[in-house]
Amino acid sequence: MKRAAIEKERTLTTWKRHLSRHAPVERACRCEQQPGRFRKGQRAGGCGRPRCWLCHGDKLAGIPSPGLRRALAAASEGFREMAE
Repeated sequence: MKRAAIEKERTLTTWKRHLSRHAPVERACRCEQQPGRFRKGQRAGGCGRPRCWLCHGDKLAGIPSPGLRRALAAASEGFREMAE
């Protein structure tokens, strides 16, 4: 909840900007009463679709992240030391 409180101003700004792009219609959009829907940001220039190869190609192709590569290298080095 601390993160939500910290990001509240940005969330409401994003929500209001989204609402300003709506066409004035009688029927309300489902996002109209859901400002929390805009709490988590998207990648810069990202489309927000988790299966998009342009935005998430490394994840979909199975390329390990730098942190995972470091962890695997440390683990293999530890196993080598144990074997000696």
